[in-house]
Amino acid sequence: MAAANTSRLLQYPFHEHALVLQELSKNFSWECNICSFSVKGAPAYHCIDCEFFLHKSCAELPPEIQHPSHPQHPLVFSTSSRRFNPFGCYGCPNALHGNSYQCIYDCMIDFHARCAAATLPPPEEEEHKDQQKHEDKDHHKEEMIEHFAHDHPLASFHVDAPNSIKCKACRRRISSRVYGCRACIFVLHESCALAPREIMNHPFHPQHPLTLLVNSKTLFQCRVCKMFRDFAYNCNECDFNLDIECAVSIVHPPQDDPIFKEDRREINHFSHPHQLTSFHAKPEFLATCRLCKEEISGDFYCCPDCPFLLHLSCAELTQEIVHPLHPDHPLVCQPGYLDCSFCSGYGHDFGFKCEECRFGLHVGCSLKTLSATKEELTLNSELLHKHPLRLQFLTEGRHCKSGFMVCCECPAEGLVYVCTDDNCGMMIHKTCAELPHESENPIHPQHPILLLSEPLDKSNPCFACLESSGGFTYYCDYCKIQFHAHCAIERPTLKHPRHQHNLTYFKIIGHKPYSVQCNVCYDDCRIDFYRCVPCNYNLHFSCLPLPPSTKHEFHYHQLMLRDRVVDEFYDYEEQYCDVCETLRHPEHGVYYCEACNYDAHIDCVIPKGKEQ
Repeated sequence: MAAANTSRLLQYPFHEHALVLQELSKNFSWECNICSFSVKGAPAYHCIDCEFFLHKSCAELPPEIQHPSHPQHPLVFSTSSRRFNPFGCYGCPNALHGNSYQCIYDCMIDFHARCAAATLPPPEEEEHKDQQKHEDKDHHKEEMIEHFAHDHPLASFHVDAPNSIKCKACRRRISSRVYGCRACIFVLHESCALAPREIMNHPFHPQHPLTLLVNSKTLFQCRVCKMFRDFAYNCNECDFNLDIECAVSIVHPPQDDPIFKEDRREINHFSHPHQLTSFHAKPEFLATCRLCKEEISGDFYCCPDCPFLLHLSCAELTQEIVHPLHPDHPLVCQPGYLDCSFCSGYGHDFGFKCEECRFGLHVGCSLKTLSATKEELTLNSELLHKHPLRLQFLTEGRHCKSGFMVCCECPAEGLVYVCTDDNCGMMIHKTCAELPHESENPIHPQHPILLLSEPLDKSNPCFACLESSGGFTYYCDYCKIQFHAHCAIERPTLKHPRHQHNLTYFKIIGHKPYSVQCNVCYDDCRIDFYRCVPCNYNLHFSCLPLPPSTKHEFHYHQLMLRDRVVDEFYDYEEQYCDVCETLRHPEHGVYYCEACNYDAHIDCVIPKGKEQ
């Protein structure tokens, strides 16, 4: 058992505590302290004492590398960037901060650690194994191609590690299978590298063929998304450009395709003088709707000549609406300058405006709030606040001036009730304002819990997550315990065969001395686990998939998973594992054969890392 646990530990040289390898769920988001990328789930090394996380691949980066872009000198890993490097990262356009690989001489060749690792050839001894793995995975062999945009051949390879290197064609980050010249850090997504050199009858420019070109002097501006690119499909005769993504992400079957003709729809819309035709976009399409300014995906309407794009839902909007935020006068959708009365943002495109007042709404704001604001927009509740509250829609980076949340620690975004007193600035999320004043809740089924605007005793932590109390709180007067409002409204979502109640997901638990133990492995639960609060029953995400029965090479019969087994032939303090023959805790879970009275540590039967 000790050996299994030791294999999960890493003494990272740049951190004072040992790190534990753990498979994290997709519910849990974290940031790697080497590459600075935010991740959900995946295997990670983390420190149980600090908020310190590392990708498994980042933690295993070598201290020194030989990169093909700078073969004359080795690059050495450093936790701090060079004091002065005017060129930034050699692999991407971003500035260098923190962890990097640096030339030990004065060549000013520095890489983000993540960018160097992404373009590093595999070690020779692993090259054949790595190639075989990807052949089995994608049924592709490693190959070299000649590409018109680069002087050197491009090799195919896989990029699995997070990085900031961008595809030279579409400017998106590289990942998965790519074609590239590692010596020049010239990398293309597979789809971009293999894009056709010429497109005939493109629906946005059917009159002439479009030829894929690479920038030699000036960038191309895409007619659809308005972005400037190095690569574009170009009609030289019309000075018409489409970047690769916009060109290939529009589904355009042959004009004489009967199914295409049947599905194609054409409409006239008040927002545009030309007829609009329906199209379908693949997920990588980057253009935005001209009305609501949100990204286009799936079916949309477009005027190919301009081009002018609309969501299907926006195309169904009438030019005049009555909105509950301004019920006295109709609002008319028209182009021009707009100061949105809801989010306080400015705009120079379409919006709903009142022709009698200075009231206006972005199209997006009107859509987001139409259904949400059918109820009373002014909230009068002495329990919540002494002044009346009015509903507003706040976006990230555009919060109310001097505003502060009293209900919880979540950002002041989305639908928020804001105090109408200009000198107050108090805000409450709409969802928090609508919490029931009294709740019969599975988090505390014994008694009803009452909603309070603040905890009675801030020194007592939340009984569910064990974090310090603050903001809206549910309180049990019988048991004298309290819960964060957000903990109380979280409903149990997981039914596990080892416990009679459903379990609730917790991202993080409070600090010591408040600690809980996993009922399978009996390690502390600090992050990413499921919990039954009334029973104090807890399971790490990585401990969830333990099979109810399994075979082991040292025993003939099937072994069954048990919560506890006490061998009556031995004293309580002298219970032994029959695999490793060391002491085991009699109250910890084991795999057990009843016929042979054979019991074993879970880690001895299923070592960590093999549970999946």
